[in-house]
Amino acid sequence: MKYLIIIASLCCFIGIIDLPIGYYTFLRIIVSFMSFVIIVNEFKTRRFWFITFVLIFILFNPIYLYLKPIWIFIDCIVGLLLLYYFYSLIPRKKIKEPETIDIQHQEIPRTRDRIIK
Repeated sequence: MKYLIIIASLCCFIGIIDLPIGYYTFLRIIVSFMSFVIIVNEFKTRRFWFITFVLIFILFNPIYLYLKPIWIFIDCIVGLLLLYYFYSLIPRKKIKEPETIDIQHQEIPRTRDRIIK
């Protein structure tokens, strides 16, 4: 899934160029699909990403803006959001905390008489 996010982001950046209408139909399908996958994954965990990608899903499905400069701006923003979401999925290295030694000494009760079998 992670690499599909990068592909969708790159497709958004390629959408800035003047291309045939078939590419933009493909772009709308791939961005809508990735938005839907992210919506399903983030439904209960992170509300910011959930709301953001619901808006992107709505924007790329039924709405068609006829002006190319508006779509250039939208494609850039969505491409950057997808890249930022991808980098938020990468686990960060945790700094190792120095090990602490328990200094409290517990006395073990010992008896003198032992039963040996």
